[in-house]
Amino acid sequence: MKDVVPDIAVAVRAKATIGESPIWSARRERLLWIDIMGRQLHTYDPATGRDEVTELPTDAGLLAESPSGEIVLGLDCGLARLGDDGEIEHIASAPHADPAFRFNDGRFDPQGRLWAGLMNKEGKKGSGVLYRFDPDGTWHIADTGFDLPNGLEWSRDGKTFYFTDSHKGKIYAYDFDPVSGKVENRRPFFGMNPADGKPDGLAMDPEGYFLSVLFDGSAILRIAPDGVLDLRIRLPVPRPTSCAFGGDGRTLFITTARIGLSDTQLDDAPLSGALLQLDYDDALR
Repeated sequence: MKDVVPDIAVAVRAKATIGESPIWSARRERLLWIDIMGRQLHTYDPATGRDEVTELPTDAGLLAESPSGEIVLGLDCGLARLGDDGEIEHIASAPHADPAFRFNDGRFDPQGRLWAGLMNKEGKKGSGVLYRFDPDGTWHIADTGFDLPNGLEWSRDGKTFYFTDSHKGKIYAYDFDPVSGKVENRRPFFGMNPADGKPDGLAMDPEGYFLSVLFDGSAILRIAPDGVLDLRIRLPVPRPTSCAFGGDGRTLFITTARIGLSDTQLDDAPLSGALLQLDYDDALR
C-alpha cells in the first residue's frame, strides 16, 4: 500500500458544517451535494463554476438520484422529492421515525429501490437501521444493529452489496439478489481502527475498486475488490466525508466538514467545509 499526495483544487469554497452525499446527475450535468446541519442543497456546475444553493427546512442526511433522474432527500426521518421548480414534496416517513434519529446516506439500486441508513443523533450504539424503500412505497428492514450507518455501494456484477458502519470502522459485504432486493450473509469486507479514521462515504472507481473516505483520517482509501488495501490518497482536511466522480469519469469531487474542529484546526486546514476536486487518473500514476 502506498500513499499519494495529489494536486487538490477547490470546486466550491464553502464552509459547510457537514458537506455530504455528492452525486453526479447526468440528466442535469451538475454535481449535487448537501450540508447536513447547514440545511442546504448545493448544485454545482463545473462548466461555469457556479454553485446554486437551495435552503432546506430541516437537517438533510441523505441525497440520492433515482434511475429515472428523480432527486430524493432524507430530511430528518422523512423522505422528500425535489421538484424541477425547487419545491420539496414529502413522500414518506421511516417506520422508526423519532426525533432522536435521522437518515444518514442512501442510494438507489438499478431497480429503483432506495437503500438508506437511519442513525441515532447521539451515537447510541447498536441503534442504527438499514432500510430498503421500494417504488411501491413499502419499507423493508434489511438489517439492524449498526452504530453509525453510512456509505453504501454495489459490486460491478450487482451480486454483492456493501455497507459501512463508521463507528465500528467496518465495511460489510452481503449477498444481494437484484430481483427481490434481499440481502443476506453479512460478513466483514474491510476493517480498520477507528482511531486512524472512520470510514464514511463509499464509492466505486472505473476499475471496480472501492473508495472509502476517512472522516478524521484526512484521506481516501482505495480498496481492491478482494478487500485488500491498495492506496491511500492524502487530503488537506481532517474531516473529508464522501466522494463522487463527475461526468468525465476522472474528476473526483470530495465533500468535507468543519463540525467539531477548533479554531486552530481550521487555521491549519482552511479548506474544511469546501467542495474539493482532484484528477483521479493523475492521482493513480
